[in-house]
Amino acid sequence: MGVETRPQVSGVGGSLVFDNSEAWSKEAEAILKRTAGKTNNEMVASASELAHFATSMLTALYGVESPQFRRFREGLETVPSSFFAHARGVIAAANAELKAGLIVRLRVTVAGEILTELIRLAKDVLEERSDAAKNTGAVLVASAFENLIRRMGEEFAGVTARPKLQDVITALKDAGVLKGGQIGTATSYLKFRNDSLHADWQAVDRSQVESCLAFTESLLLKHFS
Repeated sequence: MGVETRPQVSGVGGSLVFDNSEAWSKEAEAILKRTAGKTNNEMVASASELAHFATSMLTALYGVESPQFRRFREGLETVPSSFFAHARGVIAAANAELKAGLIVRLRVTVAGEILTELIRLAKDVLEERSDAAKNTGAVLVASAFENLIRRMGEEFAGVTARPKLQDVITALKDAGVLKGGQIGTATSYLKFRNDSLHADWQAVDRSQVESCLAFTESLLLKHFS
């Protein structure tokens, strides 16, 4: 998911620092409110949306190598049937730390560094051939794909709001950043992203996860390495 804002940016030790804690907190509260009181069937549909947002939030606030993100990932892998409660609890905890002022500024060292780690984690998860691993990998890859496309839109096409992902792809095409077959390929992964986000696991094939991972990694290497 990610939070689209125009944060104050400053250099600290060669890193980029984004002070957009208020935006993250607002988005966290909205998703927690939207997913409160769900029935069992509704929980299944919301689980990946929560996991997707939690992945984006934790990597932005703490970093991919942080204990917070490692515990979140381990929880997804250990008890995939508890995606909903686990992700919701993680989001609530992170938001509580934001509101308590324990996280003052959100650290993003380099855009490519975080996305590279998400891809690495997805590769590690996909080494296991189970359906649970495929589903967890799908959430990580969908997160990496969406966050990369949105970051490219912001950096290279002047996309500063939060339009539909298709509109970001169109903006990248118009800016000449995505060319030729890349445009159709990026567009084709929108359904994969939506299916993963809505936990429609029957529609998500392992080959889709792996191909989207490869495409995302290729764009990352080209634009952020």
